[in-house]
Amino acid sequence: MTAAPLVALAGEVYNLGGGGETVVNQARILVVGNDPETLQQIGLVTKPLGYLCMHVVSAEELRRRLRDLKPELVILDGDSALCRERSVLAELVEAIRAQPLRPQTLLLVRTDDSMREQLWQAAQSDDLIDKPLDNLDMHVRVRSLVRVQRLTAQVTRDRDVLNALFELANASGTIASTDEVLQALARRVAEWTGLAHVVITRGPASQPVVVADVHLQPGSRANALIERRHAELMSRGEMWQLDEAEGVLAGESPTALPYIGLPLTAQGGEVLGALHAFGGGQLPSGSRLRVLQVAAERIATEILLQQSKRRLEEMVESRTSDLTTALERLRSVNAQLLEGSRDTVMRLARAAEYRDGDTGEHVERMSSYSQHIAKQMGLAPEEQALLKLAAPMHDVGKIGIRDSILLKEGRLTAEEWQIMRQHPTIGAQILAGSRSKLLQMAEEIALSHHEKWDGSGYPGGLAGEQIPLTGRIVALADVFDALTTPRVYKDAWGVEEAVAHIRRESGRHFDPKVVEAFEKCLDSLLAVREKFLEPAGP
Repeated sequence: MTAAPLVALAGEVYNLGGGGETVVNQARILVVGNDPETLQQIGLVTKPLGYLCMHVVSAEELRRRLRDLKPELVILDGDSALCRERSVLAELVEAIRAQPLRPQTLLLVRTDDSMREQLWQAAQSDDLIDKPLDNLDMHVRVRSLVRVQRLTAQVTRDRDVLNALFELANASGTIASTDEVLQALARRVAEWTGLAHVVITRGPASQPVVVADVHLQPGSRANALIERRHAELMSRGEMWQLDEAEGVLAGESPTALPYIGLPLTAQGGEVLGALHAFGGGQLPSGSRLRVLQVAAERIATEILLQQSKRRLEEMVESRTSDLTTALERLRSVNAQLLEGSRDTVMRLARAAEYRDGDTGEHVERMSSYSQHIAKQMGLAPEEQALLKLAAPMHDVGKIGIRDSILLKEGRLTAEEWQIMRQHPTIGAQILAGSRSKLLQMAEEIALSHHEKWDGSGYPGGLAGEQIPLTGRIVALADVFDALTTPRVYKDAWGVEEAVAHIRRESGRHFDPKVVEAFEKCLDSLLAVREKFLEPAGP
């Protein structure tokens, strides 16, 4: 049974008809304003969508609702007193943009309003609807904005998973001791799962040894639990989950629930030990469960590395030549983990490319172009490798642009173009806050790849060397691929024609030094183009 949508009027929540169940995972909307007619119309429009709507009448109440409700959409009624006062509206906008995951915003304003343009500029909203409201238009816009917000939230979660995988692949980069690596991995697993205790055990089923732990008190009842579960996981050889309800019915102590255990399995199937996470929070699911499974694989690899190191230390005097082979095996394991990170990066980049009708070969080509140009310009090998991985995420912000604008066949209006120009900022916000060099470079590229050498680009209007070098390189690589590749809306330019255009734009659109490097390595770029050349998409 589908629950009836709710709308807040005069500070109370009203049921707009039908049963009394609560919609699971229903979208949440905040309306700034208290005009009964407008609130009632918004409630009626969102009724078929099953959305929870509430309204606020002060900046303080908005901040509180943003914090507690975490809405996907905020609707600003341009007729309300809050929006008419410039300083108060600025306070509202600041509160909205301060959210960790900024909600979408929609401005309602009358076509004959003398402050229409000023309100649109001050509100910095994602969309605008004219009053009096048209129910169908309102229905479509609200649903589209909520969908954009949910896609943005999903990409943000994917970014966190990507960051977790990248950290896993590089966990031992700055830590010499294997025991310290395992302890660091245990701490990160506790952070990712939200469970209070994380323990890594190894050894035979009858004699488990705790090699890393987070928040496990010496002599606690949990030690007996770990011994029992270690033996069970060693014999099972597969993941074991126990939620709080199941555990209590089975007579388990509530302090050890919920519980999830994963065997640490070597490539040949041998069980080396177990990873235990339990106590408080909820069992991980979806992408968090996948990260936990990757963590178990990474821990098993680290234990194998520890065993390999011991054997190498014993053999070093008699079999020095074998040391090189063993080190190559270690590098191979790390290379596999890094390749997994690269695969996740490419999938995230392709999600943005497919939204506007492009295909995966575009990101492969332009990232390779960027690497060749960077090499020609003398960037360090590490910078070249990072650039090749980061460049595909240049347009990830398009995830946050609604379909009606991104897929529009005709010319964009001024308002639509203003929204479209937000995708570099959205992309940078999605990628922001990471400690990894890869995502930091990807954030820099996403924000700057539409800037132009003469300062006429966006979103910052940067000029010359104010634009990061990575952004200048990707800008040229992206344009060259766009010009020389056929699309449903255009034929491919010839290579000579495209090169001539890039030369003309040297000093205007492009950095002259980047253009010079581009021309010097053109043969290499054409070899890449030939390798990844694609037919026009459907």
